[in-house]
Amino acid sequence: MPITKDAFLRYRILDKCFRNTAVQYQIGDLVKKCNEELDKSVSRRTIYYDIEYMQSLDGWEAPIEIVKDGNRRYYRYSDPKFSIDNVQLSEAQLKQLQSSLDLVKAFAGLPQFESLNDTFAKIGLMTYNTEVEPCVSLDHNEYVEGQRHIPTLFNAIQYQTVVIINYKPFDKEPAEYKFHPQFLKQYNNRWYILGITEDNPNQIWNFALDRIKTIKPTKLQYKKIDVDWKTYFEDIIGVTNYADKPVEEVHFIVHGKSAYYIKTKPIHESQIARWIDKEDNTLDVKLNVKINPELEHLLLSYADSITILSPQSLIDRHIEALKKALGRYGK
Repeated sequence: MPITKDAFLRYRILDKCFRNTAVQYQIGDLVKKCNEELDKSVSRRTIYYDIEYMQSLDGWEAPIEIVKDGNRRYYRYSDPKFSIDNVQLSEAQLKQLQSSLDLVKAFAGLPQFESLNDTFAKIGLMTYNTEVEPCVSLDHNEYVEGQRHIPTLFNAIQYQTVVIINYKPFDKEPAEYKFHPQFLKQYNNRWYILGITEDNPNQIWNFALDRIKTIKPTKLQYKKIDVDWKTYFEDIIGVTNYADKPVEEVHFIVHGKSAYYIKTKPIHESQIARWIDKEDNTLDVKLNVKINPELEHLLLSYADSITILSPQSLIDRHIEALKKALGRYGK
């Protein structure tokens, strides 16, 4: 069974108690110690389970003994030099780490994961079998331009560093921005950095990493913005969130096999879908979102399968895009 973060913190606290020969810890004392250090309620049963796990083969085979002193029973290591920090990982733990590494290795190609093998080696995972055939693949294109900027921008966020970004849009000349990076986001196999500029700190900007030419650190004072990023992305598809645009109901009908695809893989968390005629593969779909380019492009990808019913502004832009597409074929 995987070790949770809370469980691991308890093991560390208990390990410290069992090594302390100056104090006699009864079960109630161990419960109290965990409650104090974790600032949450831990039951006696949980501590008993923790002790059993620490003693087990799946744990650390910890030499925990119960010492009787009259009616008192207290817990300690029979070997005070023992610590779970000094024990090699068990086979079960090695397998668990190997499975985790297999999953993370699915991100192969992202620069920020290049040092993973060295990291695992340093913590003692020397038995990792690099010849194991991968059984997981994530939707990731390691050849997309701009991924080399991820470590630089990630560190700039972590260490609150203002950078100068030289950015080249597809249809404009390059420009430089004194940028306060705040959040990295991937959408549709493309990476974006969101933040504010020195000249316009009241507007959140997003830059596609594949359009960034250079990044240089500065000594400017970093400004961290108070944004709940989970909430920020709730009402949109993709990364473009227009502050002055309202959330609207987008209503459309889906025809054919795409109806099953959209039914089982919702376009947005607000999606409400009901069958108009299941035998005829006709699905009625409603979304509550802000209309942005990412939504429009997504709907265009279903152009032969959907009929947009509202809002009218979205219908007009959708029709205009379809006319341009047909015009390229002389129709």
